[in-house]
Amino acid sequence: MMPNIELMKSCGISSSQITRYVYNFPRFFLHKPEHIKEFVKKVDEMGFDRKSKMFLHAIRAVSSMTSENWELKLELFRSLGFSEDDILLAFRRAPQVFAVSERKIKEVTKLLLSTGKFDISFVVNHAELLICSVEQRLKPRLRVLEILERKNLLLKKPSMITVFKISDEKFFVKYVSPFSKEVGKLYTVNKDS
Repeated sequence: MMPNIELMKSCGISSSQITRYVYNFPRFFLHKPEHIKEFVKKVDEMGFDRKSKMFLHAIRAVSSMTSENWELKLELFRSLGFSEDDILLAFRRAPQVFAVSERKIKEVTKLLLSTGKFDISFVVNHAELLICSVEQRLKPRLRVLEILERKNLLLKKPSMITVFKISDEKFFVKYVSPFSKEVGKLYTVNKDS
């Protein structure tokens, strides 16, 4: 474990981030040091900035997949319309997305694109949304906003990324509670299903 911790330090990763990782993902540090070096090299080759807080996440994401699975994941993104640059940018922004199941990546991407409000560049720039639950977060919030927009109840159009990222409690307070007559029951039913 110690050689891997020292390797991470030599990559410029802070002691506090390493400590959190040792606590949350201890098995990651049990890889053979030569494997960790290979993972670091692969992440470096993708143009990842070592100063980025995502660098360690990227190494872990790469370490969690075989080369074959990595290629399958790249093929999946290509099949969904992502360019090579899009894939790299999405990886740099949210490397943990590459550990998400193919089914989930497809489901979230197709849902967002099917609304007509989002394109691939939105998904790339907010790749962390690929981790969100379709049924528990994305669909209910899209339905609520659709109703509020259709009934002209919003004073200004909200930032969709904020809508998706805020906690359930904040979403409820801002978009459901003031309009409970219009969307309260719908939101509760969708969240419970």
